[in-house]
Amino acid sequence: MAHEQTAPRFKKPGLRDPRLLVGVLIIVLSILATVGLIRATNQTEPYYAVSKDLGIGDRISRENVQVVQVRLGDAAPQYISAEQDLAEGLVATRPLKAGEILSPNAVSSEVSEGRRLVTLLLDQYAVSGFSAGNRVDIWVSRKEEGSNSFGDPEPIVEGAEIHSVTAQESIIGGTGRSAVEVWVNNEYLSQVLGASNDGSVINLVPSAYESGRQ
Repeated sequence: MAHEQTAPRFKKPGLRDPRLLVGVLIIVLSILATVGLIRATNQTEPYYAVSKDLGIGDRISRENVQVVQVRLGDAAPQYISAEQDLAEGLVATRPLKAGEILSPNAVSSEVSEGRRLVTLLLDQYAVSGFSAGNRVDIWVSRKEEGSNSFGDPEPIVEGAEIHSVTAQESIIGGTGRSAVEVWVNNEYLSQVLGASNDGSVINLVPSAYESGRQ
């Protein structure tokens, strides 16, 4: 009599089956990797941003600054992290719009020899020949009231010293403007700030420096 051959029965893998454990481990690792990638690409950090519009010379304080969570990537070093205390005595060196993240180039606490450091936003190509230490005269063409015309240019500061010239860039690229930091004597500060804030046309002219208005 021939013996019948019986096919082996299929057994479900048990909890200790190595193949099952390896499969579960692969799934867990995949989930953790996906979660880690999402967190890495969406990680934000705290930075200071102004809560209202500020003009040149306005003080920066907790009353007009807020902490925002943003992801800046490679641009992060260009802005002031809220992980550090906001320095005392800071003032805006250029106009700041509400919501704008604070940059070290936009604020200053520097005062030297009765002079205040003021930042003028000017056409990048018009100031490309200037650098720190140059002396310039500040000329202003004031906007005529009730029209779009401007008056004749006149000098308001002579022999001012340039502290720095920095091309301005946004997150998406260049703006075509440069921030020129200039030392201005306190007695002429209001004239320079007024011209910067009232829409006047400002030009810098190389100066044959002598002691005078600066």
